[in-house]
Amino acid sequence: MRDIFIEHLRLTGNVSASARHAGVSRTTVHRWRAVEPDFAERWDDAEEEGIDALEQEARRRATEGDEEYVVSMGQLVKDPETGAFLTTRKRSDGLMTLLLKAHRPEKYRERHEVKNTGNISINITQDDDNL
Repeated sequence: MRDIFIEHLRLTGNVSASARHAGVSRTTVHRWRAVEPDFAERWDDAEEEGIDALEQEARRRATEGDEEYVVSMGQLVKDPETGAFLTTRKRSDGLMTLLLKAHRPEKYRERHEVKNTGNISINITQDDDNL
């Protein structure tokens, strides 16, 4: 049961689904984790491998993308010469940004500066009485 749980966790990253797949409860697998250091280590390793797979897929979607049909005004667009539906490669700028922030936070993270001047100001208007 432990091996079935670990392999399913490696594939899905989902503790509840993996426990069900192994035929045990979440409570049981958490108990095993708490008292069996080897099982806890295998659990951690399975989660890391699952996260590595997610990162690999995010990188692929960001750089290679997926082929998608070209749509205009709700209709698939055909090549006027061949009659074949046109496609384009769709990449993910959002995933690219996320990966850059994760791997080079010193360069790409959000920067917010808060300066403490020691002064607090409150503006009260007539509309504030209605709050």
